[in-house]
Amino acid sequence: MITPEEEKFFIQWEKERLQPQYKRRTFLRGLSAGLSLGVLVMLFSEVNWYERANMQANSWGNEIWILIAIIVISVGFAWIYQQFTAEMNEQRFQELKHIKNKK
Repeated sequence: MITPEEEKFFIQWEKERLQPQYKRRTFLRGLSAGLSLGVLVMLFSEVNWYERANMQANSWGNEIWILIAIIVISVGFAWIYQQFTAEMNEQRFQELKHIKNKK
């Protein structure tokens, strides 16, 4: 009932699950998603899509604080995405383990 792809994942995750969950690839995927959202916010700010929000943003201060906030939010998003991916892999592993034990 388990496909060869699932068996391959099961063996791989059984080795990796006890190691620290820091994976560069998942972190960079989350970071790129967070930064792309930040770029969209900056783009809407520069295009003057919503005039009142643009006036409010310009009255608060310089754009360096906005860039710092976007970077902090992007790193947080990347960390959350990394943790989410590890949890999903662990859940998939537990389900496959249950199926194997059921046989």
